[in-house]
Amino acid sequence: MFIIVVGGGKLGTYLTRALMEARHEVVVIEKSEAKAQALAQNLNSEIAQVGDGCDPLVLEEAGAARADVVIADTGDDEDNLAICLVTKKRFAKPRTIARVNNPKNKQIFEELGIDSVVSGTEIVMNMVAQEVNRSRT
Repeated sequence: MFIIVVGGGKLGTYLTRALMEARHEVVVIEKSEAKAQALAQNLNSEIAQVGDGCDPLVLEEAGAARADVVIADTGDDEDNLAICLVTKKRFAKPRTIARVNNPKNKQIFEELGIDSVVSGTEIVMNMVAQEVNRSRT
């Protein structure tokens, strides 16, 4: 499977490593040249492309037309939404997955047709609530 990850921070690096270990073809788009270089060193691979993932031309250069999945994993919900919407409108094929940093934004992403929306904050809150409830019994 060919996957584009937009955002090469800590989570993007771990995600990319896991995808590569699962034998997927991965390209990472990262705004920061320093982060892209660190990612390439960390993964011992030249898979990082420097650019703004909100830009349709950058997505096109990364191969979005043939991508199976585009994952928007930046620290900015607005950028993640733009990445997914541009992907949906310009490149009909890819499945879009977005990380939301503010759980309140999850419903907006879903209403706009993003295929999968993941809120790390919501996941952690649910796990903590389960542990608190479990310790009461």
